[in-house]
Amino acid sequence: MTTLTKTEGGTAPTGPDAFLSVRDLRVRFSTEDGTVKAVDGLSFDVERGKTLGIVGESGSGKSVTNLTVLGLHNPKFTTVEGQILLEGRDLVTTAERDMEKIRGNKVAMIFQDPLTALSPYYTVGRQIAEPYMKHTGASKKEARARTIEMLAKVGIPQPETRVDDYPHQFSGGMRQ
Repeated sequence: MTTLTKTEGGTAPTGPDAFLSVRDLRVRFSTEDGTVKAVDGLSFDVERGKTLGIVGESGSGKSVTNLTVLGLHNPKFTTVEGQILLEGRDLVTTAERDMEKIRGNKVAMIFQDPLTALSPYYTVGRQIAEPYMKHTGASKKEARARTIEMLAKVGIPQPETRVDDYPHQFSGGMRQ
């Protein structure tokens, strides 16, 4: 049975029919001081092509929730319970090698701190091109051309030369 919720434009799929459906998510971290309940019973749905804003106080679990959806937690110290369904596939039980194919292809995250989101050891162009090549099978030449195109699209001046710059050579706004 499909559950539908009323939205401004009519009805939207929820649960297993949503693009992303999180059900009763619980995330706990084992620490020297005991167990930390970072997320405790969170549920939400995201319809394909829509945006969901998650707001809350510092330490309320916003970043942990998003990192967990992407499988970017250390399984050695983290317990994840509940369901994270992406197009009906439960990401909680998905193997890491399969998550690597999903991340950046089906679902991605824009990290909030532009100063630490990019590695200082690699050019901005390499960091943009690498996942593109991995997910599309594009050659280095094709990926470079696509990277320059994307830099231009977001308003980076002189993208043909800036593609070879390192993050410290970009302003904070350009890194975002």
